[in-house]
Amino acid sequence: MVLTVILPIIIRTRTRPVMFSKYSGIGDIVCTFPAALELKKRHPKATFIYNCHADYACLPGMGGVATQVTTLEQAGLIGYWYRFLLSGFCAFASDDDNANHTPTEVYIKDFGRPFGLVLDDAHPRLKIDPVVLERMKSLLNANETRQGPLIVIHAGPSWPVREWPHESWAGLVHELGQRGFTNVVQLGASRHLALGAAESVAIPGTISLVDKLTLEESAALISLGNLFIGIDSGLLHIAAAVGTPAIGLWGPTSPQLRFSRENRRLFVISNVDCQGCHHRVPRLHWVTGCPFDIKCMKTIGVEEVLKACLSGLKTAR
Repeated sequence: MVLTVILPIIIRTRTRPVMFSKYSGIGDIVCTFPAALELKKRHPKATFIYNCHADYACLPGMGGVATQVTTLEQAGLIGYWYRFLLSGFCAFASDDDNANHTPTEVYIKDFGRPFGLVLDDAHPRLKIDPVVLERMKSLLNANETRQGPLIVIHAGPSWPVREWPHESWAGLVHELGQRGFTNVVQLGASRHLALGAAESVAIPGTISLVDKLTLEESAALISLGNLFIGIDSGLLHIAAAVGTPAIGLWGPTSPQLRFSRENRRLFVISNVDCQGCHHRVPRLHWVTGCPFDIKCMKTIGVEEVLKACLSGLKTAR
C-alpha cells in the first residue's frame, strides 16, 4: 500500500496524506464519520484515506470522508512503521470495543473523544448516488410493488444474541399485511463479517432481496423506504444516516449507546432484567453463550413491535 497508494499521493500532491482506519462493521464505520469530518478540518490541504473492510468501501465516499479507500486488516502496521509518510493516522476505537470496560456514551461521541473532539450524537448523512437511486426505483417497479408505504426489514444474520426469532418476523409481516401494509422488502446477506457464512431465511410475505444488492444499493433502497425495521446492525445505522424512520429491536445491546434520542424514538427494547448485558462487566454472553437462552430477544412480542410500526407509519412520508 505504501508503494501503490501513499507514495503516489505524496508525489502527486506534494503533501503527506491522512489515514483514518476502522476495520469493523458497517455501523461502527458510519459512526466514525462525524469525528473524521472534524479531523479533516485540521488538515485543510491533505488527501484523506479511509481504511476499512472491502465490502464496505463505498461508505467513506458516501459520507464525504474520503474518496481513497484501502482495505488492510492490519492498517495499524502502516501507522506504526510508516508514520513519517503520513500527516496523521487516526485509528478509531471506542470503549465498547473493550469487554473489560463499561461504555457510558454514544458511539459517535466516543469515537471523537480520544482526539479532543466534542461531538453531538446525531448520525452523519450519507449521500446516495442518483444513478443508484434510480436503479433501485426500477427494481421496485420490476417487483411490482403496490401503492402505499414501503417497509424495509433486516432480520440478520448477525450475532445469534441479537436476532429476533424467524416466527416473530413472519408474524409481524402477516399482521402488517392484515392492515394493508403489503410492500415489505427484506434485505440482508448470507454471510457476516465476523461469523462468515450464515443462513438468512426469507420471511413469508416479503419481497426478498437477500444477497441481491450491494451495500450502496441497499442504502439507496432504505432511503426510499417509509419505514425500516431491523435488529441492532449496520443497516439500522444506514437508516439513521439516510433519514428513514426506523424500528430497532434491542436485547443484549442498549440503543442509548448507539443512537440519538430522536433516532431511537420508535425503538423497541426488551424489558428483561439482563437487557444490555453486552455493555456490562463481565459480559453475560459471547456470540451464542447466553446463559438465559437469549430471552431478551425471544420475549419481544409481535404486538409490541407492530404498535411501534403503526406509529411510525402514521407519519410516513
